[in-house]
Amino acid sequence: MKYCIETLEMSKNEKFQKKSTKTEYGCESLDSDFADQLRMAGYCEEIVEEVDRIYDGLGSLDFLELSELVSE
Repeated sequence: MKYCIETLEMSKNEKFQKKSTKTEYGCESLDSDFADQLRMAGYCEEIVEEVDRIYDGLGSLDFLELSELVSE
């Protein structure tokens, strides 16, 4: 079985992981999306929405936008 582990590291050394496994037609997530994990951890909705757009959505990865948002 092949799988992928993505890691998102936020301030305060908090790390969130999302594991996926390869399927016949692509991949299937084994964990909650990063946005859901951040929401459960108590992050503000503005950050959750940006993480959803950048990491969990279909948009391109723009790490600079996320880092600017977190540093505010």
